[in-house]
Amino acid sequence: MQLSITIPSLPPKEFSPNARVHWAVRGKAANAAYDTIIALVAEQGWNNIPLDVAHITVSWGVKDRYRRDTDNFVGRTKPYIDGLVKAQVIADDSRHHVMYTYKWHDAVSSETVITINSEEGEQA
Repeated sequence: MQLSITIPSLPPKEFSPNARVHWAVRGKAANAAYDTIIALVAEQGWNNIPLDVAHITVSWGVKDRYRRDTDNFVGRTKPYIDGLVKAQVIADDSRHHVMYTYKWHDAVSSETVITINSEEGEQA
């Protein structure tokens, strides 16, 4: 089973490990990210039980050639992954339930593509 979600922006900068923002600002950004993920999952008609073991691939699309630090983008993606738990796509985002792959791609405009594959019968 596979689900692919395209978010028309890069992850919230408020979640960068280098960001120094007030907790309320970070909370507002997290809630917006959760709402985005939940809406995109519902739009695709997801109504299955949450996946117990999954492989998640996150690909960030950029239209320019600026150098970006992948480690910071992993942290920035956290509210999207938490949104998948809230949308009941994955049961849990701990190390025993999820394997991750992160990569970059060229795009016409900034985007984040998250692909979730079921890994039934395997332990992450």
